[in-house]
Amino acid sequence: MVRGAHPVEQLLQSFSGKDRRMPQGSRKMVSLASGAEQAPLSLDSALRFHCHAGLPCFNRCCRTPTVILSPYDLVRLKQCLKIGSGELLRRCTVQVVEQSSNLPLVFLDVHRTPEPRCPFVGEQGCTVYAHRPAACRLFPVTMGSRLTAGGVEDLYFCSPLEYCRGFDDGQEWTVASWRTHQGFDEYDRGRREWLEILLRATLKGPGEVDAHLQKLFAAAMYDLDRWRALAAPPDFHGLGLKDGPTPPPLQADDWEWLSFSYAFLKFLLFPAQIPFLQGRV
Repeated sequence: MVRGAHPVEQLLQSFSGKDRRMPQGSRKMVSLASGAEQAPLSLDSALRFHCHAGLPCFNRCCRTPTVILSPYDLVRLKQCLKIGSGELLRRCTVQVVEQSSNLPLVFLDVHRTPEPRCPFVGEQGCTVYAHRPAACRLFPVTMGSRLTAGGVEDLYFCSPLEYCRGFDDGQEWTVASWRTHQGFDEYDRGRREWLEILLRATLKGPGEVDAHLQKLFAAAMYDLDRWRALAAPPDFHGLGLKDGPTPPPLQADDWEWLSFSYAFLKFLLFPAQIPFLQGRV
């Protein structure tokens, strides 16, 4: 930290060293848009689907999945695996930059082995099934989101994969009942603020987020163990900003720290009248 600097400025500077660089994959650009070429489904739209180990295609969809991990997903996975957030990120993920907001997203890295596959798939299926990410729960439905005057609007899509036999038989669901059956609703609630932050950031444009803010966002959203070390009282001084959120105690659980991360990033990225931040975000 730089002595005498503003607390937020200190945090930004703490991410400027060589060892703080975003991963190589972060130079890619991706979009949150999903299934834009299709007409979206409604919550009442019907689908028939049943995946099980008896299908010849079992686990095939886990070979090269595109799975964006929310902060909520990452906390559930690190708690399931009993490892730190930094180790989880290093072992199982890659970061890329979302093109409209210029903020980093975290994806499952399926290219760590000679044959591409999800790092959590085994012969009998998903090894973290009870804690599987939101995108895996919703499959074969995919979801995109957009910001409207009324808030975040969800758009649902379903494009059957040509090899997938799960569509051949099984119970008929609506999108809403499938969400509930797969335990998606809890995961969705846990990531709504993250989605809102990303979508609101797109309105500011990519030029508003510099490399320091990218790294700060990545720590606060995705690497909670490191974020604790950076932001825990008394060093953080409650941000030193009028009406700014105050960090929870160091011993607070992951969920309290994630709630603080959401509040902090909203305050940092979308200031109303904060002189120190004018021109930076």
